[in-house]
Amino acid sequence: MHILCRIINNIVTLLKCVARTAFVILNNVYCIPTYVVWMMLLFPVKIYQPQVYWRIEGLFFHWLLAMVSMWTWSAGYDIIEQGDDIQKIISEKTLVIANHQSTGDVPILMTTFNAKPNVLPNLMWIMDRVFKFTNFGIVSVLHQDFFISSVSANKVSL
Repeated sequence: MHILCRIINNIVTLLKCVARTAFVILNNVYCIPTYVVWMMLLFPVKIYQPQVYWRIEGLFFHWLLAMVSMWTWSAGYDIIEQGDDIQKIISEKTLVIANHQSTGDVPILMTTFNAKPNVLPNLMWIMDRVFKFTNFGIVSVLHQDFFISSVSANKVSL
């Protein structure tokens, strides 16, 4: 009986993993092209009314990244923030430096930023140039994020 319960538990876990992976893939396939199409349709607004365009783009960008933050929720993570209360400076220009180590950190950062008003629309990412060629690269280009070319330490000569 114990072995049967373990087998059933493993099957349920596998099905959850497959369903969550399908959800993330479907989310990418649906949300990113939708964002891009809307930004292309709104391009004339960018030329004639840039403030209106950036306001709309910020709203769409926030919604798109809310979908990314849902990946954290679907994995069962709870984010606990500690430190100073940033509500006093939420509307000021602020530099936030996050020492994130992998793309797995991005949904966690998005979840943290998503709960704060006006953060995501005004957020600019600085990332390696290679990310321009990923599925999210077109979104970063349209949002005017900043791409850099990194150089490995062994290529640098003094």
